Amino acid sequence: MTQGQTGDAGAVDAGRDPRFSLTFAKKKKAFRTPVPLYPLADTHAHINSFWSADPAEVLARAALAGVGALVTLYDPLGDKLTASEFIARLDAAVDGARALLSEAADQGLRPPFATALPAGASGPVDLLSCVRFLAGAHPYGAPEYDDAAEREVLLALEDPRAGGVGEIGLDYHFDADDDVSAAPHDVQMACMARQLALANRRGLPVELHLRNDAGDTLRQAHEDALRVLAREGVPRAGCVLHCFGEDRATMERFLAAGCHIAFGAAATFKRNDAVREAFAACPLDRLVFETDCPYMAPEPVRGIECEPALIPFTVERLVAERTRVTGEDPARIVRAAWENSSRLFF
Repeated sequence: MTQGQTGDAGAVDAGRDPRFSLTFAKKKKAFRTPVPLYPLADTHAHINSFWSADPAEVLARAALAGVGALVTLYDPLGDKLTASEFIARLDAAVDGARALLSEAADQGLRPPFATALPAGASGPVDLLSCVRFLAGAHPYGAPEYDDAAEREVLLALEDPRAGGVGEIGLDYHFDADDDVSAAPHDVQMACMARQLALANRRGLPVELHLRNDAGDTLRQAHEDALRVLAREGVPRAGCVLHCFGEDRATMERFLAAGCHIAFGAAATFKRNDAVREAFAACPLDRLVFETDCPYMAPEPVRGIECEPALIPFTVERLVAERTRVTGEDPARIVRAAWENSSRLFF
């Protein structure tokens, strides 16, 4: 069996409450979520966007998998929710997860870092006390981002759990699956600049969504984003490249600008050697992890609906490959990502 694989999908977790199962099936194989070396932070999740999973159950499984902190996203345009509606849904998910974890405890199931912490960790680690959100408009919504949309962003940022502005940025890719064409580049850049200025005024970190069009070797979205950052200023509170999928050279340009780099499931995909090379070269004080759930589950369960409980697969794969190259202590890498995430958002 491969690492983390538990066997036939039909025979997994017999008698286990499926709400708390950390075994995930793909086709006829099932894989148990690895136990992390240190608490994990999912710095980019979409808790309100699941197609089939229940958000409360998702958060409960995340806690049982060793996720100790999480950032979800609010986009008034993409989510089609007011700030108050989003916050009500977030409250319901957290409250529901708390009740579920109480049930899990009655079954003898507890988060791995709730009491027993790794050396040097501050704690106890309690995911449901460390759920934060970012507010902002995705570049898909750039043409509709107006004063009314910004008012909802500002209302959301008044909540004490608001941790920054995002996801903002530039998306120049034609999405054939959803038949979404890129908005005019100048419109996207203006929207990014407006929200970046908001973050700078408020002293908040940002998360950037940057995607080039297919086959664009010039990486125009990244080039234009660097121009906007240079003009508006990189927030002193932090700037994270969400879902990094580029090469080492591109990463180093954003590192030079003062950004952090978020690595997710895409870095585990078989053809993404360049992304793994970037991860191996990323300074320890600049890397963080994410899922971007419910999108892009990591190998070996790529193709299923992603959720935060799957982030240990990503971390295990990337850390193993980095340590093979650098000889670093694996726990030191995972701890660095936790500490970076904590400084940025929690």
